[in-house]
Amino acid sequence: MPQNIRDVMTSNPCTIDADRSVAYAAKMMLEEDVGLAPIVEGDKLIGMLTDRDIATRVAADGRDPDQVKVRDVASTQLFTIGPRQDLDEALRMMAKHQVRRLPVVEADGRLVGVVAQADIAREGNDTQTGQLVEEISESGGQMSSIEEGQFPVQFPRQIEEQPETLVGEEPQVEEQREEEAVSKVQAASSRGRRKRSTAKRKTATRKRSTGKRKTAAKKSTGTRKRKTASRKRSTAKRTTAKRRSTAKRAGTKRRSTAKKRGTAKKRTTAKRRTTAKRRSTGKKRSTAKKRSTTKRRSTAKKRGTAKKRSTAKKRSTAKRKTAGRKAAATRKRKTATRKTAGRKAAATRKRKTATRKTAGRKAAGTRKRRTTRRKTR
Repeated sequence: MPQNIRDVMTSNPCTIDADRSVAYAAKMMLEEDVGLAPIVEGDKLIGMLTDRDIATRVAADGRDPDQVKVRDVASTQLFTIGPRQDLDEALRMMAKHQVRRLPVVEADGRLVGVVAQADIAREGNDTQTGQLVEEISESGGQMSSIEEGQFPVQFPRQIEEQPETLVGEEPQVEEQREEEAVSKVQAASSRGRRKRSTAKRKTATRKRSTGKRKTAAKKSTGTRKRKTASRKRSTAKRTTAKRRSTAKRAGTKRRSTAKKRGTAKKRTTAKRRTTAKRRSTGKKRSTAKKRSTTKRRSTAKKRGTAKKRSTAKKRSTAKRKTAGRKAAATRKRKTATRKTAGRKAAATRKRKTATRKTAGRKAAGTRKRRTTRRKTR
């Protein structure tokens, strides 16, 4: 079995930028057929987004997935593992925290891959895989920390030197943790043994029942063969009887067909005669119809030409009358204009004569005044 996480992890996973929308992330997860996607800023892992996060934090709250960013919804508290750590450490972390996926990051927080339960199951042995599945699915556990977001961020665990003040205390805590993990693994193995024993018992009972079924099937096949032989004999007898009946029916059909043909010939001759008569009468009728139609057409043409001529005469007379009326009207207008012009000229003459008379009167008055002034002097 490979010793490093780098040998079994899925490298270069599909990541989503933290500033992308939730709708874009959902489409990408649908196209890639995944239920979990790492959220990154540049190359560094800052969280994990699951389909459960989208359902509970966006759809359930009635938020618009096109407006909500991934960084506002993704779980930022998660467990991680380093690429140089061994599979035993990954198994221990998955069983302890009951998670099925662990992001693989470098010491600087750069995401390099994802290791899943299926990857370890392909490379590990069956017993370890069974124990892992039992530990993850054990009731009362802390179900997926990536989905629930209930655990603090842990970057790859590396071996560090212990301070001198805590050398005596931390080994005891680690020993207690290892004992608890061993007790859980032993309990899981005992459960596996019980399940295997029950499975063996079930297989034994199944084998016995299948043996009984096979013997019953053999007996039933013998009876079925006998029944099929008897059926074949009865079917042969029936076929012979059917053939004889069909031969008799064929003879009777031939006779009936000969009679039908004779009657059919008679009927066809009668039909031909009637059709010939109908055609001759039809031709006569058609010729009479054609003659009547030609007469009607000629009379209609004559009537149409007469009507056209009368309408043309009426129109010409109407045009002449309208032309005469228009000429008379124009004449009246011209005479009226002439009369008005003469009246205006007479009025202007009167005005001029009146002005002349008034001017003469004024001149005469002025002359009289001058003469009177001279006399007075």
